[in-house]
Amino acid sequence: MLDNVEIISKLKSGNKKTFQLIYKEYYEVILYICLQYLTNREDAKEAVQDAFVKLWTNRSIINENKSLYNFLYTIAKNNCLSSIKKNEVILKKQENIKWMEMQSNYEALHRLDYESLEFKELQEKIEEAIERLPEQCRKVFKLSRFSQLKNKEIAEQLNLNLKTVEAHMTKSLRLLKQELKPYLSIILLISDILR
Repeated sequence: MLDNVEIISKLKSGNKKTFQLIYKEYYEVILYICLQYLTNREDAKEAVQDAFVKLWTNRSIINENKSLYNFLYTIAKNNCLSSIKKNEVILKKQENIKWMEMQSNYEALHRLDYESLEFKELQEKIEEAIERLPEQCRKVFKLSRFSQLKNKEIAEQLNLNLKTVEAHMTKSLRLLKQELKPYLSIILLISDILR
């Protein structure tokens, strides 16, 4: 265990070797504690790194009679709690967005007039829109969506480079979304074709 008074005295004078020694001594134990709070290892490591950064930047005001371990532990714990709170807010927002999307799709289904637009008719509109795509875009799109090929496989089959395939796919999706805009919510709800 490190001699607290001597170590803090050296740390306060800006001794980097002393800081490295403190880092080596406490990093793993503080990380272990953070992992009890946070399931994501990267978030836990970030919380620990921040604690050490704060130790270095605040070294001149650290009380020599206080425990370095307690200093690092307190900052890391507070970082973990902040991370948990932030993640809760993000999750809540994501849930709200998903809920709104689901509501929108549900309402779109109810607004859909089954008399005027049956699924067979919708399928025909999709097929017509696909057939109107530029030739190379159409080939790429069909191989991707109907033959379930990956972009790399499409590139090999059509003798194109990968970036060209990606560009054709992006263009196809943009054109189809424009043309099928009135039916987009229902298509997205029932199919992965435009995703």
